Amino acid sequence: MKRQSSQIQPTQRHRTLKEKAAILKAHRRSGLSLLAFAGKHGLCYSSLLRWRCRQDNQANAETPAGPRAGPRFLPVQLEGEAPAEEYVLSWPSGRSLKIPRQFQRDSLLRLLSVLDGAR
Repeated sequence: MKRQSSQIQPTQRHRTLKEKAAILKAHRRSGLSLLAFAGKHGLCYSSLLRWRCRQDNQANAETPAGPRAGPRFLPVQLEGEAPAEEYVLSWPSGRSLKIPRQFQRDSLLRLLSVLDGAR
């Protein structure tokens, strides 16, 4: 004879996009880490991570440049004195590229063209 567990397993709940967005908004306002927020509210941490990733991807896809546009280079005009040794280009991913001040303009333009096309 099979013995039934006295514990009832909760069923998975499918949330709407609006519900997910509201939960993620509440997380941002809370100041808590995603893990702490999930624990406090009885939510699945991995689900929150997935929702946030999808929300970020959707936001990036809705930018004027279109989906998977990647980084765009904008013209920059320096005011005052230029840095003494090098320029640094930084990406949101944390990567950076140091360019010596004496780097030839044409070479820099070719490099930027390659980087812009590498998306």
